[in-house]
Parts: sequence; structure tokens; C-alpha cells
Amino acid sequence: MEEELKVFFEDCRRQEFSAKEMLTICLPLIWRIRLARIIKWCFFLLPFVVVYLLWLYSDSFAWSVSAVGRLLLIQILPLWDWTPYYNAKCLISRGESVQEPPPPLGKLETQWQNCALCEALEGIATASNVSYSTVESEYLDRGLPVIITDSGLKMDVPNLLELIEEKSSQWMSSDPCDVSSNLMLRKLFNLEAALGKIRSWQGQTSNTWHLQLRNCQKKAVKSSRLFLERPYYYPYHLAPYYSSWLLAVHQQKRKQAEIYVRGLVFMQQLSGHFELVLQPKNPCDKGVCPSLRMRLNAGEGLIFTTDIWSLSYGLEKPHTKQTSLASIFEVDWQS
Repeated sequence: MEEELKVFFEDCRRQEFSAKEMLTICLPLIWRIRLARIIKWCFFLLPFVVVYLLWLYSDSFAWSVSAVGRLLLIQILPLWDWTPYYNAKCLISRGESVQEPPPPLGKLETQWQNCALCEALEGIATASNVSYSTVESEYLDRGLPVIITDSGLKMDVPNLLELIEEKSSQWMSSDPCDVSSNLMLRKLFNLEAALGKIRSWQGQTSNTWHLQLRNCQKKAVKSSRLFLERPYYYPYHLAPYYSSWLLAVHQQKRKQAEIYVRGLVFMQQLSGHFELVLQPKNPCDKGVCPSLRMRLNAGEGLIFTTDIWSLSYGLEKPHTKQTSLASIFEVDWQS
């Protein structure tokens, strides 16, 4: 073929054909050569395409190829020890100047730099008639908790039970993700049955009880918004709370018990009172920042972030007639 092409081009030169005439004469031949190359490459790539499609859409084929690959890797172990690469997190060695990222903080830990925010703190601040922007700029951005004295949310247990029955029957059938109560055994705990006991014991002084529960299921949290109101300083542009707590203690002393909350925390005292403690997290608790003790009365609210503080609550002197009732909202928050 090459010899014939050489003879053909020599004849064209002797006959003094122009470049344009040569292109016109040779164009069909050029396209045939290009087409032949394309077909050749298609036949070459076709097996790889078929194998790739089988790998994507055939589980049995993919499993078989993986099994064969493992067997081959085992066979070449005497020649090449590939296990260090298999166990390594990174195949490219890094210089010594590259620092490893710090380990994640535990739920009771904070960055040591945050201790500067609370080391001179002598007590917890109070405020009233405030906007969320004021609370955020003056307290939250600085890691400081604040009590809002005019939260204005008050509700007793009978009214709460009535609201739940009217507006949120779905909440009663939910399964709380955190429960502490003396109403029944934990393995037998049923929210509807527990509320039924509380309802039947109304007006009785002989029965003392407590109930602490947290809702973290999406449907249950959304349902709780129908009977647990937001305080006026909870703005609508802020993310809805992802978790809600209900704390209730009736004529019973309660020792301080820590509850794990995360993010931006809104606590509302609906009736009675609770004694609260905000404990600085490690390492700020090593004599750097003080523990903040306070009493939260009905109609008051507490706002803080868990970047520095952990929360516990208790009840030293329960009211003889009133049930201590509070709600807690947890919000994903970035200042």
C-alpha cells in the first residue's frame, strides 16, 4: 500500500497538479484512513467499556472482579509488600512541617482560648425588654449567659396537658430520646401513659413525681412547637430548634443533675422554679472561670451557648402546691 501511494504521488508531481487539486483527489482517501483509525480505536476500547458497564450495573460481576483482584494481590505479596499503602491514610508522604489537626473536643471540653471570656466573670447578668440582636452582640458573642427577667411564658401542668391533647396528639405517641422519671420503669415507659398518671394525680398531695424528657425525632420536635411557645426574643430568622426538653418536678426534692445540651440554648421557666448551675468546661473549670448558680423563677428565661458552659438543674425547696415546669430549646447556632 505504501509503495502504491509513493508511485501515485510521483505521477501527480510529474503531471504538475496543484496543492488544491491534490487535496481534492486525496480527500476521500484521507477520510477512509481516518475512519479506519476510529474503527480500530473503537474495537480497542470496546472491551474496557463493556467491563466498566458490567462493573457499574452488575453486582455479581463487580464482586467477582474484586475477588479476583484480592487473589492477585495476595499472590504478589512475596514480590511486593503493598500492605503499608493499604493501611495508610495518605499515599503521599507529607513533610514534617504539616501539623496534624487537633483531636475533636469532648462534650465537656472547650478551647483554652475561650477561658479568657469568663475568667473575670463574677455573676450572671440579667436583662429585660431586649431584642435578640442585643442579646447576641452583648452576651452570646462573648460566651456570656444571661437571664431574661420578662420572658413572659407561664403555664401550669393542667393547661399544658390540655394543650397537648388538643393540638399535639402526635407528640404523645412519640418516643423520647432521653427520659428520666419515677412515674414508671424505663423499659415500660410510655409517654401517653405517663401523662395519664400525671393527669389522674392532679390535686393529690401524696404523690410526688418528676419527669425529664427530650425530643429529638424530627416529627416530635415539630409537633412540640404547637404547645411550647417561643419567647419574644427568639427571632424568626433564627433556625428552628432541633431538640426540645420538658422538665417537670412535683413536690419532690431533686439533686443537681446534669443534662447534655448542645448549641444555643433557650430555657423557659413556665411555673415554679429550678436551681440551675452553669459549670465551665475543661480546662476553664481548673480555677479559671467560676461556676454560676442561679434560681430561675416562673416567667424568666435563660440563654447561653454550650461552647463554654454545661447545664445542671435541681430543686432544693419544692413548692407545696405548684409544679416546677420548664422547657428547653436547642438551636444550631453560629455567631
